[in-house]
Amino acid sequence: MNKYVLFFAVIGLTIVGCSSKNDPFTISEGKVGKFHKADAIKDLYAIFANDSIVGDSIAISNGLIGSRISVFEKGGAPLLHLNPVQDSISVIGSIRVLDKRYKTDKGIGLESTFKEVSNAYSIDNIQTTFSSVIVSFKGSEVYVTIDRKELPEDLRYGNIETLDAIQIPQEAPIKNLMISWQR
Repeated sequence: MNKYVLFFAVIGLTIVGCSSKNDPFTISEGKVGKFHKADAIKDLYAIFANDSIVGDSIAISNGLIGSRISVFEKGGAPLLHLNPVQDSISVIGSIRVLDKRYKTDKGIGLESTFKEVSNAYSIDNIQTTFSSVIVSFKGSEVYVTIDRKELPEDLRYGNIETLDAIQIPQEAPIKNLMISWQR
């Protein structure tokens, strides 16, 4: 009897352990949820079989370059924007995360603050655009943007040549969570 209990306990723990590793909303090196860096564009319909894909369906089915591809849950909630590599005919170069359930293996998601991001990653580079601050990390494909409206008043407008991490408020929320497989 004890052998059966032990057997089923091991099977149960194995199932629980495997299911936690296959979280469809985990972002890790070369992987965003169900999608892997090496997956071809033509495989999108199989990978996201339970979701809706919006884009040039003929181009996607044939693995050809098209414009941005959007993935939505069947209920209509946006999940991801996929951008094909423009010099290739078969792969995705960058991804914009649209759903707050997606989180990096370090727990960073769309609901994270700059403090959480800077505690989880070593900042490699900070760039400013007209409306955003782009923060990239050392040794990571992930980068985030923060709305310039979150900066102190004197840094919100005009051209900023350099911006240091200390100038970004710790409570500033993440505007966009991006993954680049082209860098």
